[in-house]
Amino acid sequence: MDTLIPQLLDFGALGMFAGFLIWLNAKSQKRLDEMSEQFQKTLREQEEAHHQAEEKIRSRYDLLIANFNAERQSIYQEVVATMSDIKTRLEIQDRTRDR
Repeated sequence: MDTLIPQLLDFGALGMFAGFLIWLNAKSQKRLDEMSEQFQKTLREQEEAHHQAEEKIRSRYDLLIANFNAERQSIYQEVVATMSDIKTRLEIQDRTRDR
């Protein structure tokens, strides 16, 4: 790098312009690398936030399904008990009519 500057100055204005372009390119590349890293960091953060939101939705859904299944089972048991009670009453009525 130390020998590059004198060599560019030997070419006059064109050499200084070439040096400026080299410096500008290096600076731009550094800025692009920083922007790329920042973008990737933001992307990872968004992906993690999405994953957490998905897990939250999944747990709420699982809870809802569990509650639904418990309620359905409870109603089923009530219906079976009611039908059994009705069957018993009908059998009792049939026995009292037959006498």
